[in-house]
Amino acid sequence: MPYSAAGADESAAKHLFKLSRDVILSLDRIGKILCINHRGVELSGYSESELRGANIFELLLVPEDRELAREMLADLLKGETREYQVRWRTKDDAIVHFDGASVPRLSENGEFLSTLCTLRDVTERKSAEERLRKSEEKYRDLIEISPDAIYVIDADGICLLGNRASADLVGIPQDQLVGTPVTDTYLPEERHLFRERLEKLGTGTTIRFERKFVRKNGEIVPVEVSVSGIRGGYFQAILRDISKRKQGEALLAGEKQLLEMVATGVPLKEILNALCLIIQEQRSGTLASVLLLNPDGVHLDSIAGPSLPSEWIQQMEKLPIGPCAGSCGTAAYRGSRVIVADIATDPLWDVPEHRASALKHGLQASWSNPVLSSKGKVLGTLCIYYRETRRPNSDDIGLLELATHVVRVAIERDRAEEALRASERVARGQVEALTYSLDVLATAPAPDKFLGQMLSTIGRMLEAQSVILWLLNESNDSLVLRAWAEGTNFAKVDPEHPFIKNPSSWKEDPGLRELFFSGVPVACEDVENDPYTSTELREYLKSEGTKKFLRIPTLVGGRVKGFIGIRHGDRPPYRPEEIELAQALTHQAMLAIQLNEFAEQSRKAAVLEERNRLARDIHDTLAQGFTGVIVQLEALEDAIACCRRKEANQHLRHAGELARQSLNEARRSVHALRPQALQRGNFWEALKGIVRNTTAGTALHTTFNLRGKLRNLPQYWQENLLHIGQEALTNSLRYAHPRNFETQLIFNTKELRLELRDDGDGFKVNAQHDGFGLAGMRERVAQMGGNLTISSTRGKGTKIAVRLPYNLESVL
Repeated sequence: MPYSAAGADESAAKHLFKLSRDVILSLDRIGKILCINHRGVELSGYSESELRGANIFELLLVPEDRELAREMLADLLKGETREYQVRWRTKDDAIVHFDGASVPRLSENGEFLSTLCTLRDVTERKSAEERLRKSEEKYRDLIEISPDAIYVIDADGICLLGNRASADLVGIPQDQLVGTPVTDTYLPEERHLFRERLEKLGTGTTIRFERKFVRKNGEIVPVEVSVSGIRGGYFQAILRDISKRKQGEALLAGEKQLLEMVATGVPLKEILNALCLIIQEQRSGTLASVLLLNPDGVHLDSIAGPSLPSEWIQQMEKLPIGPCAGSCGTAAYRGSRVIVADIATDPLWDVPEHRASALKHGLQASWSNPVLSSKGKVLGTLCIYYRETRRPNSDDIGLLELATHVVRVAIERDRAEEALRASERVARGQVEALTYSLDVLATAPAPDKFLGQMLSTIGRMLEAQSVILWLLNESNDSLVLRAWAEGTNFAKVDPEHPFIKNPSSWKEDPGLRELFFSGVPVACEDVENDPYTSTELREYLKSEGTKKFLRIPTLVGGRVKGFIGIRHGDRPPYRPEEIELAQALTHQAMLAIQLNEFAEQSRKAAVLEERNRLARDIHDTLAQGFTGVIVQLEALEDAIACCRRKEANQHLRHAGELARQSLNEARRSVHALRPQALQRGNFWEALKGIVRNTTAGTALHTTFNLRGKLRNLPQYWQENLLHIGQEALTNSLRYAHPRNFETQLIFNTKELRLELRDDGDGFKVNAQHDGFGLAGMRERVAQMGGNLTISSTRGKGTKIAVRLPYNLESVL
């Protein structure tokens, strides 16, 4: 509305003009300042005289606003009112922002006189708005470059703002993100959780959780979510893709599972199949396999590949390793990683049948890592196949290396356990063969039958085709067939054998000449190509199906008196412990030969008695000592099963000490020497030491009780009592399975009593018992003029009591 020149109270208007906190000024038609109030003078920085008559466009308005101001003035000249925003540049070069309004002042006949302007200073508000704008731009920039998906949603879950990472996570263009409901990214059965979680939130509070995020294409991605309430009833959600973390956690759990399987002795094949399944779960679309190097060093054998076609596994096993043998064959040949991104074109797969078979089964890429032992030898390969052409990234290489490490640990642990089991089998075999030979000796069979049984035992223990004992006739330097065992046939003779046809032809065999010279065992791993085997003998062995053999020299007094030949067909290479077992059994066979020959030379009672003494002493030393070895080995097995390595080493040392002690005692028995234990102390201390050594580290609880003053006893009394105590302990350990074993020695004025008691299974005293133990006890007690009492009850244990009355010989 036009401004009226008449004013009701001109004085009040002037007062308001002066005191107003807004700028009030009047302009003519070209923009010259006609008047301006004190607030305008104050904000401009100019004096009133400098302002009055000055053109506002040139003096105060910033250049960018002048055009707009002239358009506004033109409207005022037409009698229109205007509201606007304008900026001044003050005398001190500061910028002041105004919200303004102008009205024209017209004459009574409608002519333009001037314009009246009011300007309100909004500089602070504009600064705040600018700061807010910049803050919003910075916020947008920050969320835009964030690798995490960031959403702003309303209470209904509708997306109001989302960064590029959000769109990538959903799988849609960023310009389509706003307006989409966030519940579309939930699994249908979990959508109720969205509303429950929002209800827990208030402004300034945050909740965190993990969930499964459904992408546009249906793919499910694990995400970690942080949701915060913000002003205006809105919510900010930050989502982080945790697929790699979840894969890492699953891989760590899988590795832990596999190492536990290794530690608890799960079969190697089961461990490696589990590893392949873990790899396939970690990398979708993969097929994993593990191959072991065949003993021939040329081929690979499949041990794990749960998802591979059997036809392809057979194809892998047929192809020899080499410089161009697919991924696995080449990796095993080189001893280094082989990456084939495209089987169809890679030159390493330039084996037509091999490549065609792989492509037939949909295998497009193959990455293989050699499994190297701690000594750098190739044990096998780990291979990952893809059904699409693909090159590995750094994560894939890391997985391949980790899996290869686990395979190496599993294989080496399995082979170490197998070596330990083989060593245990050797020890058990020695004890079994020794016990058997002693029982056979005690029955005094015919010499030839006994030798046949001993050779048959060697053949059975070593799974041999045949075992032959040859002795050297020193009078004419020819070989004599002493015994030949094939299975249960103890009397085989083959007139076509070169050494039977010509007993002196052994001299043409380089290996035999070396054996008689050095006295060292000879192992032939390949009859066909062995340069130390004579041509005639080679052809004979080949005709009999023999591919490998062992020759063990028979020693008497340190001199080679002959050898035992042990023949095999196809089998793995001879292990050191097998050769050691063959030597031990050969030694027993030679001992048996000596004993039998000695028995044949004289039938006198003294000779027979001496033979029985030898058998008894050997039984009381080696058989009883090796019972202690078995006890320690069984404890060793338990310790290994429970992964108590330190305890296992202790049992192994105890077993070795007992074995050496038994061997020494056997030698002393052969030479009729006093037991070594009695040379270091009296009988009572010796017996306690033997009991403790034999049961060390086992669950058997032993107690010792001495009543009365310890007397000096005759040497043969001490020896006999010591052997009786050993035999009682041996029988208890072998048959009774006791928890406690008590040894008590009582001296009184008339006699001594040795009592040996256990709480084991017990037995029928009057029943017939095989073996030499109880009979040996009775003979020893009878020699000393004493009395032996044996009482036993099934399930309540056994008590053995020896009573020896003093006589002139025993009182020293």
